[in-house]
Amino acid sequence: MKTRSPFESEGNGDSVEDLQERVSELEEELTRQRRIHQTEMELGLEAMERLQKEKSVGPVSTPKTNMLVSVDGHELSATQRVGIFVDVQNMYYAARNLYQSKLEFSKLLRHLVRGRNLARALAYIVERPGMEQNKFIEVLRRNGYEVRKRVVGERNDSANRGDWNIGIALDALALSSKIDVAILVTGDGDFVPLVEKLTMDGLRVEIASFRETTSAELYHTADQVHILDEGVLLSGTHFQPAMEEEEEEEEEEELVSSRSRRPLRRARGPAEEDFDDEDDED
Repeated sequence: MKTRSPFESEGNGDSVEDLQERVSELEEELTRQRRIHQTEMELGLEAMERLQKEKSVGPVSTPKTNMLVSVDGHELSATQRVGIFVDVQNMYYAARNLYQSKLEFSKLLRHLVRGRNLARALAYIVERPGMEQNKFIEVLRRNGYEVRKRVVGERNDSANRGDWNIGIALDALALSSKIDVAILVTGDGDFVPLVEKLTMDGLRVEIASFRETTSAELYHTADQVHILDEGVLLSGTHFQPAMEEEEEEEEEEELVSSRSRRPLRRARGPAEEDFDDEDDED
């Protein structure tokens, strides 16, 4: 049997140079196929990432449904869990002193949530002995608020202060792991340390208040400030512009009177007069 050298022609006219050229062509083809495969893999990974993103935040083609752009340019995700903490006493006097009017708490809630997921909305009320706020509290609850009430006695010591600052701070910190956004509805500068703490814990902190009654330090500490105006006030309701001094002093001590007995439909905030919703009559 005759042994052939691998370099010898098989009778098909191929030479060593031809074989080497063929090998080079095969190597080039292999390299080209690898590049095609790599490109296809990258495209496939990008497609998977898009699908996962759309599944978590919604279709990219409908940004208006899933992304809400706030007045300061920040993107607000519709998947954000929002906790709202309303200092009712602070906001009541701000609305009264600036506009001689009252807050409409249902409008306020819609304005602040802006399509996001409302986790909790808490309203903090200070009540003095002899005051009647049961109707107002019921209206707040029907509009989605959880009410925290504190009865302040006649003592003037520090343990009997007429504010909810510590209570609001404790509630916000307790809920910080269950929400993505904390909205403090107040202009009180005492809340600056709370804003800083919540921010360090990774929360987005927003402030809602009237510009004229908002602490400058609080204004600049928050991630966003909702500047409130007549849009969240109860239309057609105003305090009397001229009041006797005795009546004004009486207002300071009494947030809600018991004159009105008709059922309520909208939350107006604490009021000296009555809670009649004249514009809601059917």
